[in-house]
Amino acid sequence: MAGFRAVTHCYRRPTYPDWTYNLFTMVHGRTPTECDAVLAEISRATGITDYAALYSTKEYKKERVKYFTDAEQEWERHHIAAGALKNAVG
Repeated sequence: MAGFRAVTHCYRRPTYPDWTYNLFTMVHGRTPTECDAVLAEISRATGITDYAALYSTKEYKKERVKYFTDAEQEWERHHIAAGALKNAVG
């Protein structure tokens, strides 16, 4: 599944009584129809015919992590000082 160009994530999860699926793929497409076509192609290639499609209702953009910022250094100073105080007291 991960070999398909439209798939960006592919992973195995535990199953539950109300959700028996354990393989998940994130398929990207411009429309639900485009995604359905990819899912059908994956089904043909893998032989997996029992699957469910879940569609996002909102797009979340990830924010890139910023390292070595002033805010990060201030956070470290505060927490290192708080940890030193806690160790000194008790």
